[in-house]
Amino acid sequence: MTSQQTTSSTEIASTDVASTDLSTSSINTILPTLVDGLDLTQTQSHDFFLQVLQGNIEPALMAGVLTALKIKGETPEEIAGAAIAIRAAATAFPERNKEDIVADCVGTGGDGANTINISTTAAVLAAACGLKMAKHGNRSVSSMSGSADLLEAFGVNLSMSPETANHCLAQTNLCFLYAPAYHSGFKYAGPVRKAMGIRTLFNILGPLVNPAKPNIMLLGVYTPELLMPMAQALQLTGVKRAFVVHGSGLDEIALHDKTLAIEINNGELIERTITPQDFGLKNYTLEEIKGGTPTENANIIKEILSGQGKDAHNAAVIINCAALLYLHNKADSLTQAAELAAEVLASGKGLSTLLRLVELSNQDTSSTTNNANALIDTDKKAEK
Repeated sequence: MTSQQTTSSTEIASTDVASTDLSTSSINTILPTLVDGLDLTQTQSHDFFLQVLQGNIEPALMAGVLTALKIKGETPEEIAGAAIAIRAAATAFPERNKEDIVADCVGTGGDGANTINISTTAAVLAAACGLKMAKHGNRSVSSMSGSADLLEAFGVNLSMSPETANHCLAQTNLCFLYAPAYHSGFKYAGPVRKAMGIRTLFNILGPLVNPAKPNIMLLGVYTPELLMPMAQALQLTGVKRAFVVHGSGLDEIALHDKTLAIEINNGELIERTITPQDFGLKNYTLEEIKGGTPTENANIIKEILSGQGKDAHNAAVIINCAALLYLHNKADSLTQAAELAAEVLASGKGLSTLLRLVELSNQDTSSTTNNANALIDTDKKAEK
């Protein structure tokens, strides 16, 4: 890696226990505290957002708190408190053994770059490489095609039950958790967020609230100012190994320029600057990885995962998958990890993994089944 700096060596303990403590602070003190320029404790943030998710906060108070947090700047404790509350209120995902490793590859969105679905495709490839990938996502925020839009275009049943998703994870190393199906409490915040019309804390919480509680994360942020707060918030939610990255304007590891990263290694936070050359890859321009509609992206992703993708597309997926393999100790170096990812990509195993997910997700009789043959022949979802 190009450069690194260790910024912390003190382990921050997971605080999921806070999700059982509902009332150690008075909700009425939250806004005055923020207006005075003071930070909330993690418990105060947790309690407030739990009440939001239960529909107990008046719109004016919610808007005031979200605005005050944004003006002050959200602390890691405030971010983590909100995330833990949201995760606690979510529809439950089946518990797993604590020693089992599950990963996610996700971005905050909001970078406006409209690239192909890099993180989703990297997650599929990582699953084909042997990692357990519980992909948590939603429809598009800043581009024409979000992770849910893409997977729906392939025929994945977005409304599969948690039990079916867990079965998919066991059988294919891959599942998809469609955020609206798990976080029904967001409906209470939706009208306020729409009326405010600005980015708030809710815009960065998505990557932190995966109900599967992944313990390995590749998390991209849309601005470098979020790198350290999000890394520290990840630690507070219990994640032990992660990269939090900003790739010169992208919420991914970049090919067109350097990527700023913070590596979480148990209790250590290590600041790094990484380049494609650290993975044994070359640079490509942003224009070479531009995306389109869900159907157009599905065509591109099908080519990539079948081993027939363009060099730039392949590299964008390989570089992000390699980071996951490195975090999972599947390789001793980023270069070695990229070589493994490239080998599996060329084999076409990625596409077979995704198509198996399509098949198993549509065996869920408890949900509305999508058409498994909805792959690439129509543009009917392009306007979403």
